[in-house]
Amino acid sequence: MRPEEVELAELSLWELGAAGLEQRDQTTIKPGPSGGDVIIIAVFDDERAANAALDRMRTSYEVTLCSIPRRDWATEWRRGFGAQRIGRRILLHPSWETVEATPHDVVITIDPENAFGSGDHETTRLVLALLDGAIQGSERVLDVGCGSGILSIAAVRLGAASSVAIDIEGDAIEVTRRNAALNGVASSIDASTRPLSEVEGRYDLVLANIETRVLVPMARALGDKLAPGATLILSGILRSEQAELLSAFASFDLEKRVEEGEWAAFMLVPRETA
Repeated sequence: MRPEEVELAELSLWELGAAGLEQRDQTTIKPGPSGGDVIIIAVFDDERAANAALDRMRTSYEVTLCSIPRRDWATEWRRGFGAQRIGRRILLHPSWETVEATPHDVVITIDPENAFGSGDHETTRLVLALLDGAIQGSERVLDVGCGSGILSIAAVRLGAASSVAIDIEGDAIEVTRRNAALNGVASSIDASTRPLSEVEGRYDLVLANIETRVLVPMARALGDKLAPGATLILSGILRSEQAELLSAFASFDLEKRVEEGEWAAFMLVPRETA
């Protein structure tokens, strides 16, 4: 696939349940400048999950399926994850790596396992940076497509009162619960697979780091979950898709836009009506 398609394809594969991903191009064999096609190798825990992903991905990409000897992917995902600073205060690290924090740091420990949300992807970092400035204290948060739980955990650690975290993947909910416990915020995060339509109440801050093709049809449903004066943060948006996204959320005002690489995230507020 073309290099500009790689990040979106990887995001889709994580959402389809990949246990691990690896990129390869011509520089894998011969060092030097890249620029040609990129191959993504995605590993799945079972053949059924692999075939389901194959059916979804083949509509947009050239895809093949093969069997390989089983490896310990329960630990393989750890490779490449390390501590990083995000925004003004967030210091993110995996549990197996110690960090030296200052008194002003908000330290968050995340083991993503097979759920999306390690802080390694631009879309997650963009939301974390926005959260760092958005959280004032005591907010009620709704995290749609919570993945590893990283955004809910960050919101609570930054001062939010609570977060309702939902995801269509049961495995993601288990990872979210483990990470919430790891950070001492399990009592403040309600994680489940219930659909957005079944989530009760309205929230001061709604987060959705998914992708444009999913966010666009969700505009009204997400707006319905906002309390008066609330904020909506959206991510998973390619720069080339910004106009499409903003058109779908035309009843909102754009308060802030942040970008990294090919990705963008928006902070939106409902437009006041006369």
